[in-house]
Amino acid sequence: MSENYGTIWVCQDCMLHHANGECGGCHEGHDAEPLSAIEAPNDVAMGMAWDEHAEDCQNRIEGEWRGECDCETNPFSKSQCEGCGSWLHGERHAMTLFGPEGE
Repeated sequence: MSENYGTIWVCQDCMLHHANGECGGCHEGHDAEPLSAIEAPNDVAMGMAWDEHAEDCQNRIEGEWRGECDCETNPFSKSQCEGCGSWLHGERHAMTLFGPEGE
């Protein structure tokens, strides 16, 4: 079993690598291996938990997936990517970090 450790914010390259198995030619200036900061046995999944969505998010209100929402994307961030450690500024996408239960 896995335990939800919460939302992490990753760069577009990490998100695309997770979704497609490759980032399709990482962005210029991106020098980190996608998702290299996620150490085993931890794993990630796209998106965030229901209770972490904004109060007015239709997905949270309905309690089921109604489509993409603004909660899971930060259109511009200067923060370090939590997936690879890159400081390249840009879009950040929500992913849920999971790890072994009880650790």
